[in-house]
Amino acid sequence: MYQQLAEVTLKSREQMEVGVICAPDEAFVGQIEPFLGHKGGYWNWHIERCMQEPLDELETRFYIGQIDGQIISNIMTVEHRGVGILGHVFTSPDHRRKGACKGLMLHQMEDFRRRGGRALYLGTGYDSHAYHIYASFGFQSVMSHSGFMRYWVEPDFEGHYFQQAEVHVKPVEWHDWGKITALTGIVGYDYLRSIAFGIYGPTNFEGGFLGLKRTLGDSDHYLAAHLLETDTGAIVGFLTLVREERWQPESYLMDIFVHTDFWGKASTLLDAVEWPSGKVQCYADATSLDKIEHLSEYGFMREAVLQKQICRGTTWMDVQILQRRS
Repeated sequence: MYQQLAEVTLKSREQMEVGVICAPDEAFVGQIEPFLGHKGGYWNWHIERCMQEPLDELETRFYIGQIDGQIISNIMTVEHRGVGILGHVFTSPDHRRKGACKGLMLHQMEDFRRRGGRALYLGTGYDSHAYHIYASFGFQSVMSHSGFMRYWVEPDFEGHYFQQAEVHVKPVEWHDWGKITALTGIVGYDYLRSIAFGIYGPTNFEGGFLGLKRTLGDSDHYLAAHLLETDTGAIVGFLTLVREERWQPESYLMDIFVHTDFWGKASTLLDAVEWPSGKVQCYADATSLDKIEHLSEYGFMREAVLQKQICRGTTWMDVQILQRRS
């Protein structure tokens, strides 16, 4: 479904129509897919699917700028319950430096707030031209000198969003995309969040989620992928269990990351695992006492300590390897 939002006069004096496509919308398949076809890989897989069918409860919107019915600029958001990711910001080369992106983003951000949006995340190059455009619309670096940025409508979004509530385990669904990034984007707490997906410290899970979602059906690789969700809809923990292909046979890698206020309920995640026969390893910051304690309760034992294995800012950290055999 397409909705016109505004008319914008570009620096070239051309009139650009600003509108939003709420996927799925088969009428625009022949325009959106070619316009963003350069993204490639998993990105195109999502674009193709969302334009033709609902993806669970995921809200995919393509904010487009058109001149004479031709798309010249795009901004995509993927959201659920007001939390999402902004991406696929692209303007045709022959229409750049006309103010198309800024004009489009102005109305995209207004629409996000009007719909009750709460938080958006994005990734870009730090101190780049795009970085400063996003900053002018209220986006801030998640960490100092980082191109991973966030926009919060509420100043204390995380304090309200991750408030204490009852939890339950659920499978990974499309509409968890932005909500997992809200979790992986929190500052502080455990540094090693996922070895399998390279999540070290606050990190955007935009592309990683697509890789996870695409390969979840591969039983030769994934044995488990569970999320810990509050009854208010926030993702506060995740666990993945994959075959450790470097150390065959019967060797597995488990990653678990839980918001610090919910480690007391992490057993719900671990209870959901059907432990395979063989050796399961998990890595932890040596200072992640909650994580180490909970893994110990499930039969994990310290196998080794990798001294000064990884650098967090300017501080070198020891890493514990814990293992469990069945």
